[in-house]
Amino acid sequence: MHFNFITLARRGAMLACAAGVGVWGALLLAPKPQALPPGLTAPPPARSDIAPLAQWFGASASSAIKVVIVGLISAGERGTAVLRVDGQAPQAYRVGQPLAQGVTLAGVEADAVVLSADGATQRVQAPAAPALSSPGFVPVPR
Repeated sequence: MHFNFITLARRGAMLACAAGVGVWGALLLAPKPQALPPGLTAPPPARSDIAPLAQWFGASASSAIKVVIVGLISAGERGTAVLRVDGQAPQAYRVGQPLAQGVTLAGVEADAVVLSADGATQRVQAPAAPALSSPGFVPVPR
């Protein structure tokens, strides 16, 4: 039996081409996979108000309210602050006046207010005033 190298190489190349056509034909003509069923999703748990529980463990009542300083009149014991408490409309408060249950205005400083809750004090800083563009008179919008 005599093998010709050229014939053997030609038959090997034809066999490799046939195998390639078969593999690619199987890949391209295969049925598309089915879409996966939708996953089960649960709604996120509802947020709970833990402020009463936090107060049991020593959190002050002043940390439970949100205070935004709108305006300040620092006059020692007669100081007044215009505050927005828990997103409500701004209201003027005098030193010693309650803001919420257990929270009172303990003092008014030039740039902050001091809140008192259950014997603990908390200082709330006023927002920084915007810088003036030029010194002197500032026109007021009408």
